[in-house]
Amino acid sequence: MKISENAQKSIDRVIDRFKTGDISQITRVARLKIADNAPSNNWSLSNKVLAFLQADELDCRGYRQWLEAGRSIKKGSKAVYILVPHLIKKEDKETEEKKSVCVGFVTTPVFAASSTTGDRPLPEYEPVSLPPLYEVAKNMGISIEYLPIADNKLGDCKTDGTRIRLGTHEQSIFFHELAHAIHAKINNGLKQGQNKQQEIIAEFTSCVLMDLYEFGDSSGNAWEYISSYSSNPLIAITKALSTVEKVLQVINQHERSK
Repeated sequence: MKISENAQKSIDRVIDRFKTGDISQITRVARLKIADNAPSNNWSLSNKVLAFLQADELDCRGYRQWLEAGRSIKKGSKAVYILVPHLIKKEDKETEEKKSVCVGFVTTPVFAASSTTGDRPLPEYEPVSLPPLYEVAKNMGISIEYLPIADNKLGDCKTDGTRIRLGTHEQSIFFHELAHAIHAKINNGLKQGQNKQQEIIAEFTSCVLMDLYEFGDSSGNAWEYISSYSSNPLIAITKALSTVEKVLQVINQHERSK
């Protein structure tokens, strides 16, 4: 199956911008911040670090705390552990009053936001309106989660293409991670880490989809991103073109089948 005529026009426009240097102004993306009512806001710094190192997420809560938020823990999810004081009541010999005394620390399980499910989404993180291709992704078996993640990234995708996490509502980041997920399904998985060719394919695809769905020209951000992986972004996207077309073909096929 060929890509759509409109998709081809968007590809041509992106390539032309890269050729002529007539790229858009670079913009910065707003990150999702942890909710004000998240229990971890009241944790010690050491517990915040402990949970983050284990979960790679910022919003972790106990089992009952998630239930109160209208969420339940997904079957098979692994807990992460924080330390809480072990308090005992001890009588003050002088006043005969009983006081709580810390005699050590015990581990307590908490769960990351991505380990939860429920009919009620997390209102603090969900976008006001879902992006185009959201339903296409869901129908392909790709789960999409909006939540605060590490400061060194805006989103990520599992190497088997089954899950996307987004730390921003920016459309271009969703398109970037969606391209990764579809590429994974085409290629029977992605390589671990920030693989140069995979990142170029995802960013080029994102730039094309931004144009195709009329969200604006993101060529400036794409040029900057691809430049971090290649000294010549134009050559880089030319080499990525065949895979980008395959990703767009899959999208077109699933859109047509809706």
